Amino acid sequence: MRRTALALAALALAACSGAPSRPMSEEERAYRSKCTSCHRAFAPSERKDWPRVLDKMQAEKKTHLSPEDRARILLYLEGSAPPPSQ
Repeated sequence: MRRTALALAALALAACSGAPSRPMSEEERAYRSKCTSCHRAFAPSERKDWPRVLDKMQAEKKTHLSPEDRARILLYLEGSAPPPSQ
C-alpha cells in the first residue's frame, strides 16, 4: 500500500512539473529561470504591460535582472523571441 502511494505521489509530481514538454527558446528559459521561483509561469498573452511589470518587480526588489536578461525576457513576453532551435 505504501509503495503504491509513493509511486502515485512521484507520478503526480512529475505531471505537475512547471517545465513545458516542448523545446524552449533561450528567452523562455531566461523567463522561467528568473521569474517563476515565486509564482507560476504566465502566458505572454495574459498581459500587455510586461515592461511595467518587470520594472515593478525590480523596484520592489523581487528580482534582479541584468539589462541583457530583461531584454531577453521581454522578447519572450512580448512575442518577439525567435522560435527555439531543435
